Formats: sequence, C-alpha cells, structure tokens
Amino acid sequence: MTQIPLEMARDAQFHIQVRQAVLVAQHSSRQVGVLMIDFDTGQPSLRDGRGTANHTRERVLALVAETLRESDALSCKRGGEVAVLLSSLRNPEDAMLVADKILRKLDRLLKADSYATHFRPKIGVSLFPDHGSSASSLLECAELALNSARKNNERCVLYSQQFGASRPPLRLSVLRQAIVRDQLFPLYQPKIDLKNGRVTGLEVLTRWRHPEYGLIMPDEFIPLAERTGLIVPLTLWVLNAAMNQCRRWREHGINTGIAVNLSMWNLDAPELPDQIAALLSSTGVSANQLELEITESAIMDDPQRAMRTVKAIRELGVRFTIDDFGTGYSSLAYLKKLPVSSIKIDKSFTLNMESDNDSAVIVRAIIDLGHNLGLKVIAEGVETLEAKAMLADFGCDEAQGYYFSRPITASDIASFMRNTPESAPKHSRIEMVPPGWTLENAGDI
Repeated sequence: MTQIPLEMARDAQFHIQVRQAVLVAQHSSRQVGVLMIDFDTGQPSLRDGRGTANHTRERVLALVAETLRESDALSCKRGGEVAVLLSSLRNPEDAMLVADKILRKLDRLLKADSYATHFRPKIGVSLFPDHGSSASSLLECAELALNSARKNNERCVLYSQQFGASRPPLRLSVLRQAIVRDQLFPLYQPKIDLKNGRVTGLEVLTRWRHPEYGLIMPDEFIPLAERTGLIVPLTLWVLNAAMNQCRRWREHGINTGIAVNLSMWNLDAPELPDQIAALLSSTGVSANQLELEITESAIMDDPQRAMRTVKAIRELGVRFTIDDFGTGYSSLAYLKKLPVSSIKIDKSFTLNMESDNDSAVIVRAIIDLGHNLGLKVIAEGVETLEAKAMLADFGCDEAQGYYFSRPITASDIASFMRNTPESAPKHSRIEMVPPGWTLENAGDI
C-alpha cells in the first residue's frame, strides 16, 4: 500500500494548522496559501472505498503530499475534495507553481492508470492576506475559486472577489470604524525616472484589512466613502499616516516625496489648505515633498472652486498632478490655468499600447501635449520591459507599475530605495501587512 508522507489532518486540526501558519506569516513577509482540489467529475472512483478505487485514492493523495513540505498539511473534505495548506509562500506565483506541479503529477498518474481515465483534477487557490485571515474565510475563497474552475473548465483558478464570497455589503458605520480602529493601512508604489532608473517619489495607496473578511481593495470602499462624504476624514487619515511615515524615513536618512490622491469632495472642503499646512508644520515634512493627485473629473465638477483650493494649497509649496489623464472631459483651458506640475497617463492606455496602436498613439500624444505645456509626464500601469522601452522612446519622464514594484509596505521601501529598480526582482513585492498593524509601529526601519 502506498504510504502518504504527510499526516492527513482532520478538519478541526487543519483549521488550527491554518491559523498557526497565518499567525507566523503576520510577522514576516510571507503569505499562506490554501488549495482546494477536486479530483473527478462525479465518477465514484475516489469516493468509493473499495478495491482499485481505494488504491487510486491513496496514490493520488501520496502524489499530492510528495509536492509539499513538512510544514504543509492535507485534509480530506466531506465532499471528496482535498484541502492543502501551503504554510509559507513568497508570492502568489509560488502557490500557482505548487498547484501546477500537483496537476502535472496527477496527469502522469492518470495517464498510466486506466481506471482513472475519467478524472479531471481542478484546483482553487486562496491566499492570506489577500483573501482572508481566518481558516474559514480562506477555505471559503478556495472553494469559490474551485467552483469557478469547474464552471469554466479551467485547471487552476486563483480566487477573485468577483466570485462573490458571502460578505455583507459595506456600510458607512463599518468604514467609519475601520478608520478609528486602524484597520486601514497605506502601501507605497515607487515612481521611477525612465532616464536614470532612480526613485523619484512614492504614491500612497490605501488598503483595508477587515478582521473577518480579509483584504478589501479601494475600488470597493472608496466609492462608499465618496458617496457619503467620509472621503474627507479618510483622506486626512492617509495624509497624516503618509506624512508621519515620510518623517520617519527622513530620520533614517531616506528622503523621498509622497503623492496622495484627492477627490472632488476634498477640493470642496475650504478647510483643506489649513489642514495641510498644519500637517506640514507638525511633521516637519517639506512642502515640496508632498504631491497631491487630482483627477480631471474632480476638477470639472466645480472648476472655479477647485481652482481656488488648488491655488491655496499650491501657495504652501505643495505640488499637484493630474491623475488618470485622458479618461475625463477636462478643458485644456482650465488645465493650462491650473498650477499643476505633471500629468499622469491613465493605465488603460499604457496596458494596451503594446498590442493596440491606437493606445500607443494616444500615449505619445499625451506625452507631447504635456511637454508642450511645460509639464512632467508620468505613466502608470507599466508591467513589462517592452512597455518601459516604448515609454522611454516616446520621451516619457517617469513611470510606475508592477514591472518596477507592486505597492509595498513602508518597511520594504527602505530596502527598495537601497537597490536600483533595474536590479530589483520583478513581480516579487507583494502587498502584505499584518492585521494588527498600527500607525505607530508600521514602517519602522
């Protein structure tokens, strides 16, 4: 009889093992993965407890276990599926590589075993911290990913929020509590000079770590904040967190600028210039280190009021950038009047320009327009060497995107700043902050 090299965990034991792995990962740069594997399409072979079927089941489980490490775990579920714990991963690609190894081993077994010709293994994958922080939520997300694999006849699927994990709709009171209880945290994405490869600044990107439902991305909670006006205190929280972090970096010899996004609600707040002045004074951050990104739509909602607010803040020495340029309906006359120093090309154009000539033409036209207006031009959404090369050829000044770095924690910025972007490993910097993160201990170097 084939021996399974890893102990098969009972369901409760497996939950404990997942919880322990998450606790360890919270204090490191590692992730935790859960794989949910379905071995057949309703055939009785793996669910039958007799004869050859039982032998095939043991061989399958042994092959899965051979791919894992001693710190990983297996658990058979009631429906015949097998849950796998991957206790220490560097990034999502690691989980997908393990899943691919399992599938290839199973394929070789199934080709050699005529009894198993009807098996079609499929795998669903979920990750801490991206998809949850509890065993239950990670198993649920892995199951939802597996259901998507079954439905679309795919071999392996990584969980996506669009799969519809059961979660109550976000409410204003829940988001307000998130701000008060430090469930929000900032990440930082470097902007790179395309001529010399140096870091020119960092864009601040906010994430929400819900204690039960895991990571909630901005496209889910920012619309709620904007609809209800909570975006105003939320933006102040981000400004305060980012500027205090900028002060801590400076104390450790790292001088860099930060960019924070504003919405039309912020531009409507007459007290914003005084609040920014107070933050500059209390943190000691130089005004020219702070950059505020505003969209075309935010400006055009009330151009005259936006103009007054922008000019009042600009008088403090703070710089402005037009974000998502090319997607709005801005007036070039207002753009020329606004005291902005740069424009940022929306990633919808950058991501497609390698394969879509129209997008490439638009990108080049925006770069030429910006330079003719005396503005610096930044491209976002740069994910490949080819895209970077095209932008450099077009004369773009700066770029940001996964090719250079994912959004990373404040503590990771220190090591990133000590290495040139050209030598940094691509696609290896993963968004990870422990649920217990607070402003006081985050990003200490």
